[in-house]
Amino acid sequence: MAIHRDLPSLIRGSLPEYLKVAEYCLNYRKPAAPGRRAGCYGYPAAVMLFSIVDTIGSFYKGRSDLKIEVSGKPVRIKRDGDQHLYVLNSEYYGQSLDGQTIKKLYENFRSLLVHNASLAPSHSLLNEPTLRDSFPILDGKPSVNLSAFLYKSKEAAKLFLDRLDHIVPGSNQAANINRKK
Repeated sequence: MAIHRDLPSLIRGSLPEYLKVAEYCLNYRKPAAPGRRAGCYGYPAAVMLFSIVDTIGSFYKGRSDLKIEVSGKPVRIKRDGDQHLYVLNSEYYGQSLDGQTIKKLYENFRSLLVHNASLAPSHSLLNEPTLRDSFPILDGKPSVNLSAFLYKSKEAAKLFLDRLDHIVPGSNQAANINRKK
């Protein structure tokens, strides 16, 4: 932890910390409960990974310089909330999720985990390193494969950090944050 001179400096410190915490959580092995296999700290890992998505998406709100397609249509991030997750369909994460799936990921995973320490009924967090899909559909519902999501988040964070000085300072989100002095 440190005192940062500006917002880009702070983000250069925070995003790598989120990634490290998520990786630690996924690599940690909790003791197996009776009748269950040993698990990891999946819930806090998911919170960190969705926070990274939310962060990147928030700095593109109101901008038109990021190519994003949702449900076959070009879109921009115009408002807070689930639209921040549109960034999943950009070059940062390389997904091609439809709008309904993005909304469900936001409502049933990101928001419930952050605000209620819970998930929607019959929604799953997985930690399957051999499965390359970050958001597989299981029984008709999106799930989150944390190991693939971590891998994609590392790539996305690196790309975002490389572009940070061109994206953050003039963004609407930076203006909103700086008003909170």
